[in-house]
Amino acid sequence: MGVWFACAGLAIWRLRPRSRTGAWTLALGYLIFIGNPHDFAPTTALPGHAFFTVVGAGTVMFAYAVPAHILLGYPTGRVTGRAERVVVAGCFVLASVGGPLLLLTRTIDHSTCTYRCYDSPIQVVADRQLYLGLKTATLACWTLLAVAALFLLVRRAARSTPRQQRILAFAFVAFGVTILLFAGFEIATAVTGAGSGPEGFFYYGSTWAAAFALVVPFCVGLLEERLAFAAVGTLLGQLEQVPASGLEAALARALRDPGLRMVFPTADGLVDISGAPYTPAPDRTRAVTELGSPPLAVVIHDPALTEHQELFDAAASAARLALENAHLQAEIGGQLTEVRASRQRIAAATDAERRRLERDLHDGAQQRLLGIGLALGALRGQLSSTTGHELMDELDQELHAAIRELRDLAQGIRPAILTDQGLVPALAMLARRASMGVTTDIHIPERLDPVVEATAYYIVSEALQNVAKHAGHADTWVSAVHQSGRLIVDVRDDGPGGASPEAGTGLRGLVDRVDTVGGTLTITSPAGAGTQLRAELPCASSSSTTP
Repeated sequence: MGVWFACAGLAIWRLRPRSRTGAWTLALGYLIFIGNPHDFAPTTALPGHAFFTVVGAGTVMFAYAVPAHILLGYPTGRVTGRAERVVVAGCFVLASVGGPLLLLTRTIDHSTCTYRCYDSPIQVVADRQLYLGLKTATLACWTLLAVAALFLLVRRAARSTPRQQRILAFAFVAFGVTILLFAGFEIATAVTGAGSGPEGFFYYGSTWAAAFALVVPFCVGLLEERLAFAAVGTLLGQLEQVPASGLEAALARALRDPGLRMVFPTADGLVDISGAPYTPAPDRTRAVTELGSPPLAVVIHDPALTEHQELFDAAASAARLALENAHLQAEIGGQLTEVRASRQRIAAATDAERRRLERDLHDGAQQRLLGIGLALGALRGQLSSTTGHELMDELDQELHAAIRELRDLAQGIRPAILTDQGLVPALAMLARRASMGVTTDIHIPERLDPVVEATAYYIVSEALQNVAKHAGHADTWVSAVHQSGRLIVDVRDDGPGGASPEAGTGLRGLVDRVDTVGGTLTITSPAGAGTQLRAELPCASSSSTTP
C-alpha cells in the first residue's frame, strides 16, 4: 500500500507539478511506511519496539486526514471552499489529538483481547472504561467527519460540469464498493472471528478499493488531459482546413467540452457564429475567457478547463491563430470584392462613355455631314459647267466616304444596335459583316445586363477580327447560350491556331474585361488546329433595354 501511494504520488507530481495532489499522495505513502513497523506487530523483545509503537500508533489517524484533503482538494490539491477547509482542518486536529490521547489512556484486557493486543509504552491513565469511551468518541468523530466529507463530495458532484462528473463517477463507485466490502469485513469479523479467510478478504478488498478510489480518478483526469493535448495538436495541424464557422466545434472536440461556445464581441454586445445575440449564463457553471487583446473572440467553457491551464492556453492559441487567419482572409476577400466592384464600375462607366460618344457622333457630326450632302445636292442643280459637276461628284464621294468612316467609328465604340435591340441582333450583324463565313448558334431569350452584353459583344468582335487578320477566310462558328444564370460565349475557327494572350493587347484586354465582370475566358489554340475562345459570364436578365 505504501509503494502504491508513493509511486502514484511521484507520477502525479511529475506529470502535474503545479498540482499539490502528487505531494499529498506521496505523503500518504510515507505515512504508511512510517506505520509499517508497528503494523507488523513485532515482538516486544525487538530493539526500538516502544519507539515503533509510539510513532506508528500516534500517527495512524493521519492516514485518514490526508485522504480527506486529497478528495476535497481534487484536482489541484488545494482546498478552497469554506466548508471543505473546516472538514479537512477537523480531520487533522482529530488525527493530531486522537492518536496520542488513545496511547496515553490505552488499557488492554489481555484475557479477552484477540487482535492488536499491545500495551502502550507511554500509558498515563490505566482506566479501561475511560479508554473505551475515548475510543468510541474518536470513532464517532471520524464518522461525522466522513459523513460531512461525503456530503460535500456529493454537493460538489451535483454542481460540477459533465466533464468533472465523468471523472468523479469512478471515485463514487470505488467508495461505494469500499463501504460494501468494509461492511462485509465487520460481518465476517463478528461471524468468523479475527484472522479468518473471509475477514482477511473483505479487509484487504475494502483497503485496496479505497486506494484505487483515491488515485485512479486523478490519473483518469491526467489521461483525458494528455488526449486533449493530442487533440489540440491535431487541431493545429487542421487550422488551414478549419473555417471560422467550424472552429467552435473543433475547439469543443479538442478540449472535450461539448458545451463550449465561441462568441464574438461587437458594438451591440456578444454574438454567436450565426450572428445571433448571445448572453452568458449569470451563474458559475461556465467560465469566460477572452482570446486576444483586444479580444477577437470570447470562449464560454467548462470552469474545469482552467485547472489545466497549459492545455487551455495551447488550444486558445490555436483558436486565436485560426481566427486571425480567418480575419485576414475576410479582409483580403473584402478588398478583392471592392477591387472587383471598382473594376465593374469602371467598365460600366467606360461603356456609358462609349454610348455617349456614339450618340454624339450619330446625332452631331453625322447629321451635319448629311446636311452638307443635301446642300451639295441642291447646289449641283445650279451648276452648268462640266468642270463644276465633276467637282461636285468628287466632293460627294469624299462626303460619303467620311460618313462611312464615321459610322464605322461609331460602330466600333458601341454599336447602336447593341444598345437598342440587344446582343442577339448585334452578334448577327457582326456575323454578316465578317469577311469570312460565320455560322451562328445563339439562344438568348431576353435582354441581359448591359455590361455583360457589351463584354460578350467585344469578345466576338475581337475574335472575328483576329480570324480575319490571322486566318484569312477560315470557317468560323459563333455560339452564345444563356443557361443557369451564366452566358456562355464560344468562338472557334479552323485556322492555323497559335493564338496567345501574350502575343498582343487584344486578347489580354479581353481577359481583363471578362475578369472584371467575374467571368472566365479560356483560349485554346494549338498550332495547326484552329483557335477557340470560350467565355463564361455570370449574368442576370435586365428589365430595361435602355441604358
